[in-house]
Amino acid sequence: MKLISTYFNKDKLNSGQQLVFLDYLYQCLKNGFSLNASLKLMPVIWANNKACIKDLDKKIENGANLGDILLKIGFSKNVAVQLNMALLQGSLIDCLKQLTQLIRLKNKQIKKLKAELAYPILLILMMIFLLIAMQTFLKTETQASDWSSDLVFCLLVVVIAGLVFCGIRIFYLIKRQDYQSLSKLSKYPVVGSAIMLYVQYLLVYDISILLSNGFSLQQMCKLTSKQEKGSLQEVIGSKTAEYLQKGKSIDEVINNELFLPNSLVLLTTTGSDRKEIGKRSLVLGKTLYYELNLKLNKLVVNVQPVCFLFIGACILGMYLKILMPMYSMMQTI
Repeated sequence: MKLISTYFNKDKLNSGQQLVFLDYLYQCLKNGFSLNASLKLMPVIWANNKACIKDLDKKIENGANLGDILLKIGFSKNVAVQLNMALLQGSLIDCLKQLTQLIRLKNKQIKKLKAELAYPILLILMMIFLLIAMQTFLKTETQASDWSSDLVFCLLVVVIAGLVFCGIRIFYLIKRQDYQSLSKLSKYPVVGSAIMLYVQYLLVYDISILLSNGFSLQQMCKLTSKQEKGSLQEVIGSKTAEYLQKGKSIDEVINNELFLPNSLVLLTTTGSDRKEIGKRSLVLGKTLYYELNLKLNKLVVNVQPVCFLFIGACILGMYLKILMPMYSMMQTI
């Protein structure tokens, strides 16, 4: 499966490579190199992806947007939009610092999650094969179908299939990371709260940077509405502009938008200027980042106990699968 995935995504960067690319670019810009000079230097220090970087540099020289090119090589819409906006604002270094911090956190949690899930997934796969073998053996030996044991088997199969489907669905929506996908993810019972914190952190950070650079609310809406169609920033910017045209206040806009934290209302009603509100929004963003980190740690730590509870339920179902036919046969004696 890994070889197949590599073949179909050979022109795209995986999550680890994306982090390396952004970190290299951040270090180059931080040390005084321009964007073009950084892209020409990167193939030397990152020889493994020399062809990809040279192709990206060529497209940049031909007038393409950095974010649009990164979108085609595997980056999410959120990353692409944030980079495009940062280039327009002149805050690319700060944006890269924030993105590398966020992707590093994501990769760290994914690595921990894989470690936590490795053993439970192995046990679940072994139980699935054992359950199928038991179903075949019992039908062969008893030469009869017991509806109660068949019901237990079907129930276990439906539950396992449902969990696999939910896992694939969540992975697909996280991969897309547009407004609609994130809205759906926020309603999931386990990961929804973490997704909300993640999106709120992204938005509050964008708002703080724009306000610090002196953007008015109308200018912010105009800038975000020009971003990638369907992206988080584009949809919220368009909705905010529509609300303002209808005469709604900023408090109503924040309260009506799912992904804007209500704490922003307190920051916008203080009577301070834009830059001051921007600084306070940045503090709020850092608070949301810490909350997100704690939430992800809690989710990862609780994954394995939940998996073992599910495995225990499967073992109970397997015992019922064995005992019910035996009990049925004893009643006929």
